[in-house]
Amino acid sequence: MVVSVVGAGIGGLALALELHAAGIPCRVFESVRSVAPLGVGINLLPHAVSVLAALGLEDRLAEVGISTKESIFFNRFGQFIHSEPAGRLAGYEFPQFSIHRGDLQSILLDAVR
Repeated sequence: MVVSVVGAGIGGLALALELHAAGIPCRVFESVRSVAPLGVGINLLPHAVSVLAALGLEDRLAEVGISTKESIFFNRFGQFIHSEPAGRLAGYEFPQFSIHRGDLQSILLDAVR
């Protein structure tokens, strides 16, 4: 049995890696001819990084992403509201990364290939 994964976005590629890690063969289908690094910056919270780290991707994420040390919030006038530590500085086992969505997809695609 081969599992069909429809879509080579972040979810589809992460699923393909999880299936591979579990020893389940799969094929990824994508409607575009070539996957392009599109999107904006996103935050990978520690619980998401723990899953990607288990797939062997933490070092690659650290090379490409920025380890987020703190979240700071301001109102629409630029006045400070609140700050809090992030990732390991907040006591989590795994870091938090700020990364371009396209870079994350490229890391996942490389790992799947």
